[in-house]
Amino acid sequence: MYKVLITDDEWLIREGLKQTIDWQALGCEIVAEASNGEQSLQAVKEHKPDILLTDIRMPAMNGMQLAEEAQRVHPKLRIIFLTGFDDFTYAQQAVRLKAADFVLKPTNPDELLEVMEKVCLEIKASRESETVEQELREWVSAGYTLVMEKLLHDQLLGISNPRSLKMLTEIIDNRRLSGEGFRIALIQYEDSNYWLEHLKDELHDRLWDILMGPPVTLGGNLAALLIGADSGADSSRLWSRIQEISGKSQLAVGLSLTHRSLESIGQAHREAAAALHFKRPGSGQKSGIHKFGDIELWGDQPAASDAANFKQVEAFIQTRYAEDISLQLLAAQFHVSEAHFSRLFRKATGTTFIDYLTQVRMEKAMELLCSPDSRIYEVSLAVGYQDSRYFSQLFRKATGKTPTEFRKERELM
Repeated sequence: MYKVLITDDEWLIREGLKQTIDWQALGCEIVAEASNGEQSLQAVKEHKPDILLTDIRMPAMNGMQLAEEAQRVHPKLRIIFLTGFDDFTYAQQAVRLKAADFVLKPTNPDELLEVMEKVCLEIKASRESETVEQELREWVSAGYTLVMEKLLHDQLLGISNPRSLKMLTEIIDNRRLSGEGFRIALIQYEDSNYWLEHLKDELHDRLWDILMGPPVTLGGNLAALLIGADSGADSSRLWSRIQEISGKSQLAVGLSLTHRSLESIGQAHREAAAALHFKRPGSGQKSGIHKFGDIELWGDQPAASDAANFKQVEAFIQTRYAEDISLQLLAAQFHVSEAHFSRLFRKATGTTFIDYLTQVRMEKAMELLCSPDSRIYEVSLAVGYQDSRYFSQLFRKATGKTPTEFRKERELM
C-alpha cells in the first residue's frame, strides 16, 4: 500500500478528496490529514507517507514551504500540488522542488485518478529498483562468482526475470558490452567428471582476460562461457587456448554470433547449441570449434531442397523454438510454397512440422526442468508456450509424466 497524506486548510476540500476516488482500489491508504503546513510537517515525520497531496495557498506555511521542509525530513516523499490557474509563480517553484505533478482546482476526479496512478507506478518502479540494488549488494558480498554464475545460468536457459537481468547488467562491464559485444561459447566434454573436477576453475583462471563472467555448468558435460566478441573473432586462437587448458580431454566448442544486449543471452546460447549440434555441415567433425555463422541459417537465397541441406531448416527451429514460428513462416523464410515445404519437411525428418517442433520444445523443457530453481510456468514460457496448463498436457503426452513428476524422478536419480 502507498501511504497518502492530504493537506488543505479547507475541511470540505479534504473530505471531497477522500471521497473523490477509490483509494483502496488504487493501492493507497490515507494515513493522515492536516489543515495547515505545520500539522502536515509533523504528520510527515510521524507517518513517513509516500505521497503528500497538498494545497499551495495556505496560511502561515504555504505548500511550497511545506514541500521543501517535508523533503528534507523524508527525501523519498512524492508531492502532488493542488493549484489554481493564477498560481503560475508557485508552479515554477514547484518544478525546482521536483514536484511529482499538479492537479487543478476545482479537482476533476478523472484527472486526480490519472495523476495518482502515474505517481504510484513511479514509486513502485523506484522500490523495485532499490530492492534489486539491495539484493545485488547482499548477493555480491556473499560470493561474487556464485552470484554471477547463477544469474548467467538463468539468463542462458531463458528462466530469468527482469530483476535478475538488471542485476546482471549492473555487474557486467557495460562499456565493453556496448562497444565490443559478446558471444557465447558452449563447450562439450566427453568426460563430464573431468570438467567438474578440474577444468572449470582452470578455465576461469586462465581465460580471465577474455571472459565477461565465470564459466557456467549447464548440466552433464556442457559448460558455457560469456566472452568478448573480439575474443571469438579469431576462433582458431580461442580453440587452441581452450584445448591447451583441456589437455587430452575430447571436446567441441559451439560459438554464437555477436550480440550487444544481455537480453539476447538466451538467443546466443541457442545459436551456440545449434552450432554444436550441427557442427559444420558436411564436415563430419566431432571435435573443434564450430561457429553458428557457418550453418548459413537464412538469407536472401532459398534453402536447398535436399535432405543434406535441410539442416538449415532444423537449425532455424533449434534456435527459434521459443518464438511463435509456424509452417507458413518457415515456408516464406525459405522461399517455397507451404504445400511443397510440408512435403520436403516430412521427407527429410519423417514427421510433420508441428510434431517436430513439439519434440524439440519438449527436449528443451526436459533440460530446463533439471534446474531445481526453474518454475513450471517459466519453463513453459522458455520453450514457447504461454499457457502452462497446455504445456503440461503436451509434456505428459510426450514423456508419460507431468513436469512435476519428471523433475521429482530426476531428483531421485
